[in-house]
Amino acid sequence: MADQAKAELIAAPDEEARKAILKKAASSNVWRDFYNLLPDSLKRKCWYCEAEDIRSDMPIDHFRPKNKVEDDKQHDGYWWLAFDWENYRCACTFCNSRRVFDETEGGKACRFPLENPGERAFTHTDQIKLNNERPYFLDPFNLDDEKLLWFDNDGLPIANPSATSEQQTKVNNSIEIFHLHESRIVRARNLIRLEVERQVRKIRNKDDVQAAKAKLRRMTNETEKLSRAAVVYLSAHREIQEVKDILALD
Repeated sequence: MADQAKAELIAAPDEEARKAILKKAASSNVWRDFYNLLPDSLKRKCWYCEAEDIRSDMPIDHFRPKNKVEDDKQHDGYWWLAFDWENYRCACTFCNSRRVFDETEGGKACRFPLENPGERAFTHTDQIKLNNERPYFLDPFNLDDEKLLWFDNDGLPIANPSATSEQQTKVNNSIEIFHLHESRIVRARNLIRLEVERQVRKIRNKDDVQAAKAKLRRMTNETEKLSRAAVVYLSAHREIQEVKDILALD
C-alpha cells in the first residue's frame, strides 16, 4: 500500500494533486498501519521528549515534513517521503504539533532546520542532497544525537558539556522545537534524578544492592520513559563499579 501511494505521489502532475493524495483516508491508513506494526516497546514513549503519559497521545510524525518546510518558504515539503517508514517517528502531541504557552512556544509541525540549508533536497530526484542534509536538531534515529542531550540538576535540558558550538545549537534548537524545557517534563526529570540518587545510595550502603541495580537497569533501558535523564544522572556516579556495569562503561 505504501509503495502504491508513493507511486501516485510521484506521478501527480502538480502540488495541488499531491496534497489531495496526502489528504485521502487511504494515506492516513498507511501511517496508522505503520504505527500498529511497531512493537509495544517502541510505542511506550515519545521518541523526541521521552514522555509517556505526561504529554498526551502518540501520533506518527514525519521527520521531514510532507507538506511544507517552515524553515524554507520555497520548499513544498518532502512529499516523496510521506510513505517512507524511515521518515516516521513516534511523537507526542506537544512535540509534533504547534503549541504556544505562557512558558514555552514550540512543536515541530513543519519545522526542519538544516545546518547546511544549501544542500536541501527539493524533489525525489535529489537523493545525493538528501543524503548530505544535516538536520539542525536532534534525531532519535541518530544514536550520536542522543549523547548530545544533557540535563542540569533541576531537570532542565542543556547540551552535553563536551558538545561543540554547532552541537550546542543543535540541542538548543531541539529544546525550542520540542518544548523540552516545559515545566511538567522538567519536574518529571528531577524526580528521575532523585530516584537515581536513592538507588545509588543503596548501592553505596550495601543495602539490597541487587534490587537497586535492577531498578537502575530498568530506568536506563531505552524503552523506559525519560531513560536519557536516568543515564545522565547515573553517569555522575560512574566511579562506582556497579554503575559502570549498568552503563556498560569500560
